[in-house]
Amino acid sequence: MCSEKDPQRGWLQFLILRVVCETPSYGYEIIKKIEEMSHGRHTIKTGTMYTTLRRMENNGLLSSIWEKNQDAPDKRIYEPTTKGEEFLKKWFENLIESKSIIDSMIEFYNNKYGGR
Repeated sequence: MCSEKDPQRGWLQFLILRVVCETPSYGYEIIKKIEEMSHGRHTIKTGTMYTTLRRMENNGLLSSIWEKNQDAPDKRIYEPTTKGEEFLKKWFENLIESKSIIDSMIEFYNNKYGGR
Protein backbone atom coordinates (compact mmCIF):
# COMPACT_ATOMS: atom_id res chain seq x y z
CA MET A 1 0.00 0.00 0.00
CA CYS A 2 2.17 2.86 1.17
CA SER A 3 5.88 3.14 1.14
CA GLU A 4 7.29 1.67 4.36
CA LYS A 5 10.35 3.85 3.87
CA ASP A 6 8.33 7.05 3.62
CA PRO A 7 4.70 6.92 4.82
CA GLN A 8 4.21 10.60 3.89
CA ARG A 9 5.00 9.76 0.26
CA GLY A 10 2.30 7.09 0.34
CA TRP A 11 -0.15 9.57 1.86
CA LEU A 12 0.57 12.14 -0.85
CA GLN A 13 0.14 9.47 -3.53
CA PHE A 14 -3.18 8.52 -1.94
CA LEU A 15 -4.37 12.15 -2.01
CA ILE A 16 -3.28 12.60 -5.63
CA LEU A 17 -5.01 9.41 -6.72
CA ARG A 18 -8.15 10.43 -4.83
CA VAL A 19 -8.25 13.67 -6.85
CA VAL A 20 -7.45 12.24 -10.29
CA CYS A 21 -9.80 9.27 -9.88
CA GLU A 22 -12.63 11.78 -9.68
CA THR A 23 -11.42 13.96 -12.57
CA PRO A 24 -8.16 13.71 -14.53
CA SER A 25 -6.20 16.86 -13.65
CA TYR A 26 -2.92 18.72 -14.02
CA GLY A 27 -0.41 19.41 -11.24
CA TYR A 28 -1.46 22.87 -10.08
CA GLU A 29 -5.14 21.89 -10.12
CA ILE A 30 -4.34 18.77 -8.06
CA ILE A 31 -2.53 20.95 -5.49
CA LYS A 32 -5.57 23.23 -5.20
CA LYS A 33 -8.04 20.34 -4.94
CA ILE A 34 -5.98 18.69 -2.18
CA GLU A 35 -5.88 21.98 -0.28
CA GLU A 36 -9.66 22.34 -0.62
CA MET A 37 -10.34 18.70 0.23
CA SER A 38 -8.15 18.91 3.36
CA HIS A 39 -9.54 22.31 4.41
CA GLY A 40 -6.08 23.83 4.03
CA ARG A 41 -4.26 21.22 6.15
CA HIS A 42 -2.24 19.92 3.20
CA THR A 43 -0.30 22.54 1.29
CA ILE A 44 1.97 20.91 -1.26
CA LYS A 45 4.89 22.68 -2.85
CA THR A 46 4.89 22.72 -6.63
CA GLY A 47 8.27 20.96 -6.87
CA THR A 48 7.10 18.20 -4.52
CA MET A 49 3.93 17.73 -6.56
CA TYR A 50 5.66 17.41 -9.92
CA THR A 51 8.37 15.12 -8.54
CA THR A 52 5.69 12.90 -7.02
CA LEU A 53 3.60 12.88 -10.21
CA ARG A 54 6.64 11.81 -12.27
CA ARG A 55 7.52 9.12 -9.74
CA MET A 56 3.95 7.84 -9.73
CA GLU A 57 3.92 7.74 -13.52
CA ASN A 58 7.25 5.88 -13.56
CA ASN A 59 5.83 3.40 -11.03
CA GLY A 60 2.75 2.78 -13.16
CA LEU A 61 0.21 4.46 -10.85
CA LEU A 62 -0.59 7.31 -13.26
CA SER A 63 -0.57 7.97 -16.96
CA SER A 64 -0.54 11.38 -18.58
CA ILE A 65 -1.29 13.15 -21.82
CA TRP A 66 -0.48 16.67 -22.98
CA GLU A 67 -3.46 18.96 -23.40
CA LYS A 68 -2.72 21.55 -26.07
CA ASN A 69 -3.96 25.10 -25.48
CA GLN A 70 -3.85 27.94 -27.99
CA ASP A 71 -4.12 30.81 -25.52
CA ALA A 72 -2.42 29.25 -22.48
CA PRO A 73 0.49 26.96 -21.73
CA ASP A 74 0.01 23.28 -22.53
CA LYS A 75 -0.90 21.12 -19.53
CA ARG A 76 0.03 17.57 -18.65
CA ILE A 77 -3.17 15.85 -17.54
CA TYR A 78 -2.83 12.90 -15.15
CA GLU A 79 -5.21 10.01 -14.66
CA PRO A 80 -4.94 6.78 -12.69
CA THR A 81 -3.92 3.49 -14.24
CA THR A 82 -5.44 0.18 -13.18
CA LYS A 83 -2.50 -0.22 -10.79
CA GLY A 84 -3.22 3.27 -9.43
CA GLU A 85 -6.89 2.41 -8.88
CA GLU A 86 -5.84 -0.71 -6.95
CA PHE A 87 -3.41 1.34 -4.84
CA LEU A 88 -6.21 3.79 -4.00
CA LYS A 89 -8.65 0.98 -3.19
CA LYS A 90 -6.16 -0.62 -0.77
CA TRP A 91 -5.62 2.76 0.93
CA PHE A 92 -9.36 3.17 1.39
CA GLU A 93 -9.70 -0.37 2.76
CA ASN A 94 -6.94 0.36 5.28
CA LEU A 95 -8.52 3.70 6.22
CA ILE A 96 -11.88 2.02 6.83
CA GLU A 97 -10.20 -0.60 9.02
CA SER A 98 -8.29 2.11 10.89
CA LYS A 99 -11.46 4.14 11.33
CA SER A 100 -13.16 1.30 13.21
CA ILE A 101 -10.15 1.08 15.55
CA ILE A 102 -10.14 4.86 16.03
CA ASP A 103 -13.90 4.86 16.67
CA SER A 104 -13.36 2.23 19.36
CA MET A 105 -10.59 4.32 20.95
CA ILE A 106 -12.79 7.42 20.90
CA GLU A 107 -15.61 5.49 22.54
CA PHE A 108 -13.19 4.40 25.28
CA TYR A 109 -12.04 8.00 25.69
CA ASN A 110 -15.61 9.29 25.90
CA ASN A 111 -16.57 6.64 28.47
CA LYS A 112 -13.40 7.03 30.56
CA TYR A 113 -12.94 10.78 30.44
CA GLY A 114 -16.35 12.17 29.57
CA GLY A 115 -15.45 13.02 26.00
CA ARG A 116 -15.88 16.48 24.59
